[in-house]
Order: sequence, then C-alpha cells, then structure tokens
Amino acid sequence: MLTKEQQRVTRHRRGHARVTAVAGAGKTTTMVRYVLERLRDGMDPRLIRVVMFNKAAQEDFSRKLREAAGANTALPPVRTFHAMGRNLAMSLAKEGHLPAFDPSPLGEAQARLEMLKALQASAGTSVQRSAIYDEQQQWLDTFAGFVDLAKSTLAEPESSFIEGGYPEQYQLFIEAFARFEQWRKRAARVSFADFLYDPCRVIAADPELAEFLANRVELFVVDEFQDINDIQFFMLKTLAGERARLQVVGDADQCIYEFRGAKPEYMLNYFGDSYPHQHYEMSRTFRYGHQLALAAAQLISHNQRRDPVLCISAASAAPTHVELCLQSADGAVFAQACEAERAAGHRYSDMVFLCRTWAQAAPVELALLKRGIPNRVMGGSRVLERGEVKVLVTLIRLMTGQFSDLAAEPGAAVDDGDTPSRLLFDLLKFCELKIRHEVLRGYAERIAEFGFTALQRSEDSLSIYQEKRLQRLGEVLSDLQDEHLVGRGLNRFIAQLDLLTLMRDNALSQEDGENRAATVTAFIEFVALQKDQSPAGVLGMLAALSNHGGAETAEILPSGLANIDAVTITTMHRSKGLEWPVVMLPGLSAHYMPYQAGNRRRQERDQIEAERRLMYVAMTRAIDALYLFAPGLDVKNGWSTEQRPELHQLPSPFLAEMNLILAQRVAEQLHDAKSSFDLVKGGGANVAERYLDAVVPDWQSSSAAVDMSTGTLGTARLLLGTWCKHASYGDGRIIELDEQGVCIQFGSQRRFFPHLLAQRLLQPVLAPESKSVSDGLAARAYRVGDILEHRKFGRGAVLAVDQRNIQLKFSSGMKTFRLALFEADYLH
Repeated sequence: MLTKEQQRVTRHRRGHARVTAVAGAGKTTTMVRYVLERLRDGMDPRLIRVVMFNKAAQEDFSRKLREAAGANTALPPVRTFHAMGRNLAMSLAKEGHLPAFDPSPLGEAQARLEMLKALQASAGTSVQRSAIYDEQQQWLDTFAGFVDLAKSTLAEPESSFIEGGYPEQYQLFIEAFARFEQWRKRAARVSFADFLYDPCRVIAADPELAEFLANRVELFVVDEFQDINDIQFFMLKTLAGERARLQVVGDADQCIYEFRGAKPEYMLNYFGDSYPHQHYEMSRTFRYGHQLALAAAQLISHNQRRDPVLCISAASAAPTHVELCLQSADGAVFAQACEAERAAGHRYSDMVFLCRTWAQAAPVELALLKRGIPNRVMGGSRVLERGEVKVLVTLIRLMTGQFSDLAAEPGAAVDDGDTPSRLLFDLLKFCELKIRHEVLRGYAERIAEFGFTALQRSEDSLSIYQEKRLQRLGEVLSDLQDEHLVGRGLNRFIAQLDLLTLMRDNALSQEDGENRAATVTAFIEFVALQKDQSPAGVLGMLAALSNHGGAETAEILPSGLANIDAVTITTMHRSKGLEWPVVMLPGLSAHYMPYQAGNRRRQERDQIEAERRLMYVAMTRAIDALYLFAPGLDVKNGWSTEQRPELHQLPSPFLAEMNLILAQRVAEQLHDAKSSFDLVKGGGANVAERYLDAVVPDWQSSSAAVDMSTGTLGTARLLLGTWCKHASYGDGRIIELDEQGVCIQFGSQRRFFPHLLAQRLLQPVLAPESKSVSDGLAARAYRVGDILEHRKFGRGAVLAVDQRNIQLKFSSGMKTFRLALFEADYLH
C-alpha cells in the first residue's frame, strides 16, 4: 500500500519530474511501481531506461521489478551509468569514432604500476622522485583519487586540481595524468571511469555524433541523482535529447561523494536549469521513529544548500532509541553498548560502528577484541595489521631484551618472510627520518648484525640533521630496551622523537597524517590501560587478541552476514544505501565531526555543510537504536576561558544542532498520542513546529512551555547578551558566541560551554533590572557583559571598561575604544 506522496510520484505522466526522497522513504518500491504503471500505460519497455548508481542497487532493483511484474512481463533494461557507458563506448569503437580497446577493466596492479611510472617521469627533481619511490602507497592513493576526480568532468585536469584543493606539492599530478593517459591509449586499456570518460569526450567534440545518439529513448528513470557528476549528467542529457522524459530521484541532504565530483547542486539547481519539471516529495521514512527523525531534521536544517523537505517518521515506523553516551578513555563504553543490545535480543551482526575516519576505528576494534566481542572491518585494515601498529609491536618485542630472536618472538602476527632486518627497516621508516629507503635498508641490516651502535656510523649521503636524528634514535632505542613498563616506554619513545607531530607534518595529506597519529595514540592508550604492563604480558595479550574475536575482513554487505555473527566496523562514507538495526557513532568530537584536520577552529561553510550531510547519512542508517559517543559530556562546570579546550575534548557542535532533548520530549508525547505539546508556536523551535504540523495538524501549545524561564537553552535562540542561570555560578550573560560554544560572564569569572552543554546545563532567565543595558546607558555606566551596538562594527559584548577605555568583542574581533570617541559612534 503506497502513501499519498508515493502515489503522486507513480501517477506522474507528463514532462520531467524531480523526486526528493528522504532516507528510508521506500523509493525503490515507488520507482518499481512507477515503471510498472508506465508499462500498463502502453509504453514500450525497449524505450525505457532505468539507471542505478552501483551494481548492488541495480541487481536489487532488477529483482524487485521482476518479482512485482511477474515472469511473463517484458521489462526495460536496468543499468548502472558505467554499464551504459561501456555499451556506448563499444558501439562507438565499432563505428570507428573511438579507437578499438580491450573492454576488460584495467587491473589495479597494472594501473598502479603505470601511475607510478607517470609520477616518476613527471617529478621535477631527484628528491621528489625519491620521495615518490619511498612513499609509493600514499602517492599512488592520492594520485588515483585525482585521476578519478579529473575523469568525473569534461573540464581540463587543471580545473579538477584547483577544485579538489590539492596542495602545491601535487602539482605534478597534472603532467602525470597526461602521461598516464598517453600510456593507456597506446595500450588500448580502460578503467571503469573511462567507460564514461572516453565516449563523452568524443561526443563533446562532435555535435553531429551527439545528435545521432540522442532521442532513442522515451523515458529515463534515474536513482540516487544527488550522487551524479558532471560527465554522467552530460551523457544522460546527450542520450535524452529532446524526446526523453526524465524522472530523477534523490536527496541533496545525502550527497556525500563530493570527492568523486558529486555536488548537491545537480539535484537542487542543475537539473532544473536544463529541464523544467514537476517536483515531488517523499518525506515519510519507514526506517526509524519520531525521535531520530526529528533529531535528524533539526540537524540538517542548518544547511543552506538543500531542499526544504522535512523527514518525518511514518505512522507504521517503530520507535528508535537514541542515546548520547560519554566516550570513555578505555573504550569500554563501546563494548558495554554492544553487550546491552545483545542482551536486548539483537545479534552482533545487527550492530555497526560508523567512523568518520579509519583512525577512530582503532579504539573501537581494540575495545571489542579485549572484551571478546567478534567484529569485522568492512573496507579497511584490522588495527593489528596496520603498519604503524606492527612497528609498535616490534618496539614491545625489543623491550623483551631478546633482540637476536626478534623475528621468532611470540606475540603479534607477522607476515611470512619477516626478518629482523625487514622489521627494523619498517621501524626506521616509521621514525620519519627523511632518509632514502635504500640507505635505511643498509642501516637495518647493520643493526640486525651489530645492534643499535650501527646508527652512530656516518654515511656520505646524509646531512648533519639526518646524522643527528639517527644518533638520537639509537640512544632512544637503547634506553627502550631497559624499560619494563610498555605503556610508559612507548609514550617516551614517541615523545622523545616528536613522532606524532612529524607524522602529521610529513604526511602527503592531512587526513593520512591524522589517521596514522590517531592510530598510534589509540594503540598506546589501549596498551597503557592493561594491568600487566610487562613486555611479555602485553605480547601475550596481543597474541590472544589476534587469535580470536575478529571475523575475516571482506566486502560483504550486512544482508550477507546471516551466518557471521560479528559487529561491523566501517566508515560513514561506506554506509550509504545500507541500514542496520543498531548504529553506533564513535568519536563525535568537535575535531572529527565536522572533521577538521590540523585542529583548525574554523572551516568553509560548504565544507561544514558536507560534514553535516555525512553525519545525517550516518545517523539515518539506524532502525531500532542509535548510540552517539562524545567526549566532554561530564564537564558540568564548563572550561576556563583563559585556556580553551582542544577540539578533541569538546562534543561535536552537530549534537547541539540535533536538539536531542526536544526530539525526545516531542517523540514521547507523540507516542502517548498527546494533542498538547511542550512547545510554543513561534517560540524558536521552527523545525519541531513544522514536524508537529505535519503529524498532528491541530496540535496545541502546552501551558508548561509558555514562560521562557521554565525552559532550557535547547529551545531558546542563543544570542550575545542572553541571560542564563547555572546551578553553581548563578546568573550570567553570554559575551562571546562562535561555532563551538558560548562564553558566559558570571560576576568576575568567565566560563566556556560547548553548545550541547549550554543546552543541558543553562536555563534562560529574564535580564535583571539592575543589569539591563538601557539602565547602564542612561547612567553612562557600562558593565562587563553589556551588549552594545556600534555604527560600524555592529553588536558587541563589553569585555572590560575603565575610566578612559572600553573593550568590546565583535564578530570581527576585539576592539578597544576611548570612551569619549566610542560615545560618538554608539547607537543609542
């Protein structure tokens, strides 16, 4: 039985249509019905094309279409963009418009080998060639991403380089791209991206060919349109011509593949610029309940690049439990949540941890392994298999004092062929020495034979800095062999060589450096929390962990895990299009959500909106329960403003935007079938008002919420000058306000509260008569905390005032004025 919104979509017959479908809105069911309705109208199935985003979606749609239509019904082809492009490319090659090519996609190993050759040939100096050779994986991963981005558009590679925000050190990518393309064309090979890139470039250069290919189809039905990129849109428009009608389905709020060329504007503007159309909404989700739906709606409403659609839980959707948890240093809370859900009747395979970066997966996996909870990593490496962790295990094995038997020592799993010199070479690479790998291999072999005194030997190719760095490393490693406490030893080793800073500074990308540093930190913190800190004890514990608890890593979707009862650990980006009964989001700090490499406190608006969309997608994967893990929730008295906390210590500002308290309260009252709600119409909670208007059109305001002073800042608008009450500090006034939180003046002291804690710990109050701004002006007595308005700089908060000067904080920064001059520019 379709909803009214779904029925309106299936009945569309004339012209183009754009359908905005929220997460869990049943769009596959609706699209299947839409295609069947067109077939019943008499449309020839050979003149219909259904286009899906990936192979899994194509197979799922084809199966559901066949089941709904019956065995004897002729059906239209269901293709991915790449499959359509492959067919088109082969046809163009057959007709001589494209050179003949091998249609088998280029293998990853050969592609990376040729990419490496192109990079080496494009390097401007021997130093750069050496850097590429020494750090092949990082260079190749980054270059492969650039190649895919460049092939997502018809623009020149230079445009993709600029738009992708690549740093100057990657400038050689542009020349390397041209070299790689020259090889590919000589070899007549193609990648998946080339199935679209090659035919579209030929068509763009030949208008007559474009006319010949157009107008052969009457209807295109396109799924996940928010993920389309420039070259896919070009091919779609070319084939559609003037004849075909387009029905595109998607949700700009779920556009999370911008690094592949996708943009919300394709759904929001570009389609409408090319095709006047009817817009439909599918706003009801059947996946989750009111609390999650309202929290997600309140979060995403802060984005500007979106349709004003509101995600609403359907009447048939079961309630979804949403819980905000303090993330503990030992990660025990992750295991506790899994065990609680297991006790409630869920299988481990019903649960998933969605991480913003792979670095966040390390503490999750270690905590689950320690508790004996089986888990699998989808799309990444297990923590004990990561290169940086293997090096740390090598250091622990060195601490046992049995250096000569390094490769045979029990403990962590090692690869076949690992020898002392190989493990020592990996250790030297890890130490960020900036020495060519062939030189490091020589040092590793000498260390294996003579010990760490080999690091004191000089090499003609080394600079004075490199020699001193090697000597310092030898001293630190010698000291490490005398350390009997693993946690302390590893921490000292990392600190004495300043390795965390060097990992971040020397990485090819900020995210890669952050991931490596965070993985190292998580592993050392995990080891330091073990009761037995002896090297032998830690190695035994790691050996036990490597032998149990981890399911085999594989690219298997949750629906295919019926016989593997293990918790899934993956990234938010990999969760698109999937769902789980229990979703857990770890590490929701102000550093990781929105992700801010380098601990920056400000980001571009578009980047923050992209991160908010990613958070929205991750949280809306949940069906029965959503767990949100964040730091800093226990800081009830805020932080001193003299030393603002690091972003890692603060809860994500997105958690405040969800307004979880309000979402829970409204959900409970909806569940109880109330008609009166603790919400004031026009009181500032606009999304909640719209939500209730859609669910309970005749809802009434509860008298309990009429007085502003009885609520919390969760439903009040935070402004400079707002008065509020804290349980310990009493009345205070907001004198600073930024993306992370508020600074409040309580008498003679100032405290900083992140927005989430401000919502929960502070109550808005009416301004005391004795402290009102107008009274202060009349008496020409300005007080700290007063909010004044300047003709040029706008509203600002008084930070300090004496007989001669007054200092204010404006949005543009702090300003100090002579009182007499300030009076002339002050707006009374």
